[in-house]
Amino acid sequence: MPMIVWDIETSGVSKHHDIPLQAAFIVCSDDLVVQREIVLRGRLPQHVIPSPDALLITRTTPEMIDSAPLSQLEFVQAIAQVVSSAGPACWCAYNGLKFDELILRSAFFQTLHPVYATQAPGSTRADVMVMAQAIAAQEPWALNVPLNEVGKPTFKLGALCAANGIILPAENEHDALGDARATLALLRHLRQAAPVTFGMLMSNADRRHVLDLLRHNEVLALTQHYGAAKTLPVAPIVVSPVNRNAYAVADLTVDPSAYLLKNEVELAELLAIRGPRAIFTVATNVQPMLFEFGHGGAVIVDPLPVGEFRARARRIRDDHGFVARLTAVLGRQFSDRAPSAEPEEQIYDNFIAKPDQAHSRRWHEIAWDQRHRFAQAVIDDPRLKVFARRMVFEAAPETMPPVERAAMRAWLIDRLLTDIDRPWMTIPAARRRLAELAAACDPSDVGRVQHIADIVDWFDAKTVTLNAMSD
Repeated sequence: MPMIVWDIETSGVSKHHDIPLQAAFIVCSDDLVVQREIVLRGRLPQHVIPSPDALLITRTTPEMIDSAPLSQLEFVQAIAQVVSSAGPACWCAYNGLKFDELILRSAFFQTLHPVYATQAPGSTRADVMVMAQAIAAQEPWALNVPLNEVGKPTFKLGALCAANGIILPAENEHDALGDARATLALLRHLRQAAPVTFGMLMSNADRRHVLDLLRHNEVLALTQHYGAAKTLPVAPIVVSPVNRNAYAVADLTVDPSAYLLKNEVELAELLAIRGPRAIFTVATNVQPMLFEFGHGGAVIVDPLPVGEFRARARRIRDDHGFVARLTAVLGRQFSDRAPSAEPEEQIYDNFIAKPDQAHSRRWHEIAWDQRHRFAQAVIDDPRLKVFARRMVFEAAPETMPPVERAAMRAWLIDRLLTDIDRPWMTIPAARRRLAELAAACDPSDVGRVQHIADIVDWFDAKTVTLNAMSD
């Protein structure tokens, strides 16, 4: 199966409200030989204001964004084409499962593309940062982990590459192709330095393999990384009845007597604790650092005899009342979460119904002058209606009825110029942040000073345009 190493650079760090601006894909054979590289750049949609910090970190100028060859819709369409044409593949990024993948998923959602395209049948997803953290814990001699400015281990891509002899030129850092190339080089290093652990982790990129581990082992070793690595002996208990990717496990360093008699309310409170817990869920679809005990158990700190761990696991499994109560609690987990009023944040509220999946494909095929009427009359999902309306207003506003066009103008002006705190970046919020960045900037750093000034001018021009729309 081919491996596709990829990276995106974004307008900010919000997983719902920021969007990708650059994407790079390195298509490799299954033995990591490069076959081709693809680089794409997109412009901002008119309703998105980028984070000033993101622009400075990635050295992205207003001119670079405005001159990008693809509109945001065309850009996401091109990414969707890369994904669909690849067929079954292993999609591999650095911190991708917690960031890049979520940003891309939101971009697909908001442009009426299949949301879970990288999880098509036969495909798997791997995260090189997860693999580096696991290998550093399991085989610390295989990877040099650098320390940050306060003396703690850091897994930032650039620093980790440098510590292991992988050259990532400073000018290529936070460039999608440069980061993708560095990710591929680090992936090759991990494969060579720790082949057995590497192979196990690559198997865990497939959720089916993870489920097999959980279903067929009494005791497993799970490495967690919250600032520092820690490997626990865990006992698989039960899969969540409402989320088939969440599998409850017990930390076997905790005596089960502490919780086996708890009622459902007490178990719910136990699961809600932040930080280490006696019982928690493992996400089977995000390449967990899960190993058979014979391999991973070697790095458990101050372990009990394995026989004691197995005895505790059997006590848990055989307590059918406890398992039933835990299953009931898992079935209600997050059910009281308040729904968001913002359509971007409703991505996980419901799957897109199959008829609307077909309607979305059709929406992309028809002419612009038909798209507004089609979306509002045929598509049922209110979230998709909103996104379709935004895209038509951006690309072909003349095809909308005058009243709706006026309503969209008012929406855009309010969205970008409001001084009320919003979950997305607004122009007033961006101006305040730019003022902070300018005040903290070293005057001798002429390039950064000019970059900030250019962004200020860019937002000034946007404000003038928006004010003219309201006249």
